[in-house]
Amino acid sequence: MRPAPAQAAPQPQARAAAPARPAAPPSGGFNFNRDIAPAPVAQRPVQQQPAAAPQRQTTPFAQRPAQQQRPVAQAPAPQQQRAANGRTAPAGYRSAPVSNRTGGPLAGRFTGPIVRNTHETGGSYGWNHGVTWQPAPIYWGGGFWGPYAVDDLATLALFGWIADDQNQVVYDSYQLEPDSPGWQLLQDYQLQQTPCGPPGLVVIWGPDDSVVCAYPNNIVGPGNYDVDPATFGLVSAAP
Repeated sequence: MRPAPAQAAPQPQARAAAPARPAAPPSGGFNFNRDIAPAPVAQRPVQQQPAAAPQRQTTPFAQRPAQQQRPVAQAPAPQQQRAANGRTAPAGYRSAPVSNRTGGPLAGRFTGPIVRNTHETGGSYGWNHGVTWQPAPIYWGGGFWGPYAVDDLATLALFGWIADDQNQVVYDSYQLEPDSPGWQLLQDYQLQQTPCGPPGLVVIWGPDDSVVCAYPNNIVGPGNYDVDPATFGLVSAAP
């Protein structure tokens, strides 16, 4: 008999290859700063900065064009009305012309009782360091109420007026300039200036037919007064 062919010995089953282990980082092991840190700054999107505001162009004061001076106010035309501080002058009245007298329509009538200025000391013109006060003819009120040049009155706001019905003129009033003689006069009498016009006020007439008004108090009652520049007192007008 022919011998049976030799059977090949069973080959052992090949083992599955084990998964490859990940290669260690070149620097070796876990690195917190490298593996956890955010992306490098160079990889972040760059935020655009807001555009700078345009610079405002300024003109040096010396190079600014000079402002045109306002013209001197003219006397109101007939039937023209003016309004100041809520009051309207009568139609057809005009501004009283500048003069060198005192008292306006009451000139010559200041012969009544005198309200003495208790703050005046040193005799005549003690308030002016003994120097006789001389009005400046180019200023409204001679400069007694403040350094208001007659030509500059158009730039000032009216502070009321006194109407002369007989001559159909109005005497304009302006706010006192601090530290002027007239301002000091009101301080001595504790008077507060107010626009002229309403009845029941203290009406004080100064040089060049200028006029200011104030609220009456326990020192000076309502009525018309003239200023005695020598004694800085108020002389009331006879009725």
